[in-house]
Amino acid sequence: MAKTLSDSEFNKLIQKHIDKNNFVKIYLSEESPDQSIFGFILKMSDEYLMVQETYDFTLAGIKIIPQERILSIRCNPYDKTQKKILSEEHLLKFDQNIIHHISLRDAGTLFKSLKKQNFHCIVESTKKKKGRFSIGEILEVDDKFVFINNYDPTGKTGKKPHKISLKKIEMVTFNDNYTLIFRKYLK
Repeated sequence: MAKTLSDSEFNKLIQKHIDKNNFVKIYLSEESPDQSIFGFILKMSDEYLMVQETYDFTLAGIKIIPQERILSIRCNPYDKTQKKILSEEHLLKFDQNIIHHISLRDAGTLFKSLKKQNFHCIVESTKKKKGRFSIGEILEVDDKFVFINNYDPTGKTGKKPHKISLKKIEMVTFNDNYTLIFRKYLK
């Protein structure tokens, strides 16, 4: 599966899904063709999409995805059924304050806006061509890096923050149950 639309056509398609509040399946890069995200596209920029992810008929956090990682977007009868169920169950409640206050202009302003709202986040990135997973509080953001006070599954924070290149960000997740709840139990 490959992206067959021009950038302009692709952006129009994304905007249509935002305007219609469509439930979609987003297929990610060819390196991991099985990886996909289900949810609602809330906002877009030239660089990123903001997606309200869903899981088992619940809103499961917000993902920021670089547009370059997206292969295609599906909205078929299965997806329309998901939206109908979520709507009839009154589960479609998007936090407009979060949507409005998160900047998608570039990676630096994204992390600064997350920090300003005191979100912990999950950052998937690459370092020396290997996948890297960081979770925690955003300590600092500069022109090239974001520093995350990473914590492990026992709630212990690392001695040194993870230094992540803004150019190597693969995906950012925030306002999800894991980071919202687990942060209360850090040691």
